[in-house]
Amino acid sequence: MSILFLFLVADPTVGAAKLPLELRWATLAGCVRVTAGDTPGKFASAVCLGIRDQHAYLLSSAHAIPKDAARVYEFFARDTYPTPVRTIVGGEIVVWLSEPDLALVKVPIGRDPVSVLKLAGPGKRPKRYPFDAVSVGCPDGLTPVCRAERVIGKKLVRRPGDTIAFFWEAEQAPVPGVSGGPLVTLDGRVIGVCAAASEGRAYFTHADEILAALKTAGYGWLFTEETP
Repeated sequence: MSILFLFLVADPTVGAAKLPLELRWATLAGCVRVTAGDTPGKFASAVCLGIRDQHAYLLSSAHAIPKDAARVYEFFARDTYPTPVRTIVGGEIVVWLSEPDLALVKVPIGRDPVSVLKLAGPGKRPKRYPFDAVSVGCPDGLTPVCRAERVIGKKLVRRPGDTIAFFWEAEQAPVPGVSGGPLVTLDGRVIGVCAAASEGRAYFTHADEILAALKTAGYGWLFTEETP
């Protein structure tokens, strides 16, 4: 484990130094830790995109949220960090797409509030490369931390089964546990989720793939409605 990683755990916001402090904590609070409960070594990340009818809607990667296995979702808040503010076992997978590697999970939260990160709407994602961004995730199953990212472009990737999808390509490879965690612009909008690593690069499912998948499945309100 590197010295840099230890430092990030000690101060989880330092990897997002280009964001105002309040926005750094907002990105951390919007990230959800995903575990397999009693099964060791199975962990990932997700991001809460919205709340409706006392349910939170969590976006993650499909490979991190298998259809046939229950998951545990842990939410965080600035005033309780690094202790989760609440833990929810199970949830309903309402979108699961292998090609762009996306999953949307609906979990009951009752009337208690949880933090939300909003998606960048149509045409609101960066269009010039490279650009700076921040990824948020739970490395090795620990609590969420921020990491500065340099996104070098948009790439069309051929997936297993001869399908294709668009991904953001970033300079640094991700570490285990951050799959499904959000890629966030410097104004705090989600533009991707961590999907894969290849040849020392990180790949995040592209914003256009996310918006198309949510709209097709009837969840377009997640990027057209403002946070309550």
